[in-house]
Amino acid sequence: MSTPIKLTINGQSCSCQAGQTILEVASANNIYIPTLCWMKDRSPWGGCRVCIVEIEGSPKVVPACATPAADGSAVTTNSPRLQRLRKMTLELLFSERNHVCPICPMNKGDCGLQHQGYPHGVDSIRFPYLFPALSMDLTGRYFGLDHNRCILCTRCVRTCDEIEGVHTLDIANRGEKNEVVVDLHVGLGESETCTQCGACVAACPTGALFDKAQTYRGKLHSCRTVKTTCPECPVGCGLEVFTKEDRIVEVFGDSDSQLNAGHLCKKGRYETWAAPRHRITQPLLHGKPVSWDEALAFVRQARATSPVWESVLLASPRLTNEAAHAIHAVADKLDRVGTYVVPNEAALVDAPEQPGDVAQHLAEADAFILLGVQPVRDHGVIAARVRTGVRKRGAKLVILDCRRSDLDAYADIAVREVSLERKFWARVAEVLRDAKRPVLIYGPTAMTPVGVSVLDKLTEVFRAQGTGEGPALVGLPSGVNSIGMVAAGVEPVEEVAPWLDAKPVQYLHLVLGDEPDGGAQLLEEKHMADLLAGIPCVVVQASYRSKLTDAAQVVLPATIWAEKTGTLTNFTGRMLPLRPVVPVRGAGRDDAAIVEAVYA
Repeated sequence: MSTPIKLTINGQSCSCQAGQTILEVASANNIYIPTLCWMKDRSPWGGCRVCIVEIEGSPKVVPACATPAADGSAVTTNSPRLQRLRKMTLELLFSERNHVCPICPMNKGDCGLQHQGYPHGVDSIRFPYLFPALSMDLTGRYFGLDHNRCILCTRCVRTCDEIEGVHTLDIANRGEKNEVVVDLHVGLGESETCTQCGACVAACPTGALFDKAQTYRGKLHSCRTVKTTCPECPVGCGLEVFTKEDRIVEVFGDSDSQLNAGHLCKKGRYETWAAPRHRITQPLLHGKPVSWDEALAFVRQARATSPVWESVLLASPRLTNEAAHAIHAVADKLDRVGTYVVPNEAALVDAPEQPGDVAQHLAEADAFILLGVQPVRDHGVIAARVRTGVRKRGAKLVILDCRRSDLDAYADIAVREVSLERKFWARVAEVLRDAKRPVLIYGPTAMTPVGVSVLDKLTEVFRAQGTGEGPALVGLPSGVNSIGMVAAGVEPVEEVAPWLDAKPVQYLHLVLGDEPDGGAQLLEEKHMADLLAGIPCVVVQASYRSKLTDAAQVVLPATIWAEKTGTLTNFTGRMLPLRPVVPVRGAGRDDAAIVEAVYA
């Protein structure tokens, strides 16, 4: 336990623990100190000097964000001297780069520098503007970097390093030539380390790092905000969505979410809204727009002429729990009902184990074992937790039976094929010898015979080392809501083509929801294209156009994640809310409502 200490701030007595900064103590006691470079859950830098305070008996002013509170000290946070120094600092920041507020999209509400300029009375600049000739990097897919707006607060650098764990960004050069650089001075689009998570953009106070899709769409402070759940993977991160005039302006992570604490990966941050997709907004019959009545009449006629034993429904694992229950409710009107999952995932999503407080396990782990899982590709926020655990806490990392990824560079052991030889497992045991809080993160491949053998070997390692119950188990499926689908009674299907070909099919209903590729992934499975071509009636229920929707006799437009009301079940078994962010576009309908209408 830290030693309790006492101090006074502006004459108010405050208690805290030794090691806390003056800013932390002031915040805990509702005492305001202005900040600019400081960010919660980031290491303090103390470079902007906006949070300077006076300590009785010291001639110097000190940054509150980086100065530990001292027992018995008396701190002043506001005085004529501090106001004068803060104003001068802000004027210097405005004059150093090309901060042309009238043409900046961050103007009047979204700029952290401007937020401090107004209360400190910065209505003109006493110093000559430098007007440096600075470049703009627009090579990134989703975001750009404008050095003219940068104030070198390093919030982006610290976020990239401490939250995403890749340290793509850093500061280069000296003096007035200082600038944020990507890797070894390359463009954002050329970076080999950037994960495109956009955390740096969310951290930037001035818009030096900015989202291309958001620019000039509207000021964030005037937007409507809705908290909902990310639909891109089974982690279920919290989203805070900004909308204006019935369109999405920006997406940030919800800082109140226990799972992601405000952080997002590329999928949640951008692919939810900034990736271009061809939306289907009205029913199609043989490729031509029709009314809902016409489309439903055709589908019902096709059902009436197809025997129940030759009628099949296959659903995406991305649907809501409500849609899953609607599908299960009509299962008796069809021969088979299933949801497609990746190979070996059926056992993983059927009654999964409850891992407890996953966020705490990941935050405290001193060893990570990855088995048959692809967090960099499929679960970006989990990958970030592993990176930061290894880089910042010195946690061990053992990667078994996983495809290559950037995590290999941080691993103590990384093998594609696991050996069962004693020498190899002696090496694993040596790496994990001192682990007190290990976490085993496993995916579908862990359900194979080889995966089960590896699990047995790991159990032997931890049993021999006397580490109690062994590692905390975190199972990660690939399907967004495959756990919820299976829990609702929908059969998991690992190989779709054999499942369809087991019996003759006259009527096939594909409930794909807002699959980003419009279900095109199904056509990649061997023999699927030929099988679908031989089915007289294929009904596709989807939000986005694809080769699959183009080949269907009937296409029924479904709502997307931002238009839905319902719940998703994440990988820990928690039910998370989906809230409507924007109105339904065109004639789209909720997946559950469409299923109920088709089988009414």
